[in-house]
Amino acid sequence: MLYMQPDNSEDDRKPSFVEEARRRQIVTAAIETIAEEGYSKASFARIARRASISPGLITYHFKTRERLLAAILHHIDSRLDRAMEGGPEPLEGFSDGLGRIVGGHVRYCSEHPEEMSARQNILSADLPEGLRASVAGTRDSGRAELAGFLAEGARYGEFRVFDPEVFVDTLFAALSSVPHRLAELPRERHEDYARELAELFVHAAVAPSPPEGAPPEETG
Repeated sequence: MLYMQPDNSEDDRKPSFVEEARRRQIVTAAIETIAEEGYSKASFARIARRASISPGLITYHFKTRERLLAAILHHIDSRLDRAMEGGPEPLEGFSDGLGRIVGGHVRYCSEHPEEMSARQNILSADLPEGLRASVAGTRDSGRAELAGFLAEGARYGEFRVFDPEVFVDTLFAALSSVPHRLAELPRERHEDYARELAELFVHAAVAPSPPEGAPPEETG
């Protein structure tokens, strides 16, 4: 899980179906409000107006702005992580897994620009200390998981030997720029962009194959 935020709900009681539906409605309205009006203007009153509910109902379900923001990030990041798994088909190897991570990220950004805009608005804001620490912990965990995946691919000989931290830095920087880049491209070019970016990182990671007909390397 490269992105998913922990669910910071303080209520151990499992919400009812109706409560879950209401929470999803509020989260969706909050995402739309933040994406269109910005983080600083996304008050409970504005979110409630968009959802056609009272601000008190948001307070009832989330108590604080910090908990609503945590729920928004959990909603977006859990869906983004699922997209980066690439579907139910079994993985064909480490290269396939890396390609799914990159391609899935680009495709999700293409299909859900409002969510990615809201996410960026939140992450670039001056967040409460507790939420900021949670975001940082999730980021570090995701980076460590990806670095471990790359190192394992190298141990199995599918990836070449390189410093996983350097690769992770570069990959995360590229993924972070995707929403902005897609906004500049025509919609019909998004799939090509997903494919090209995935191939770029896969080709950067895979171990080179010996030339056809080359003699085997001497081992000593």
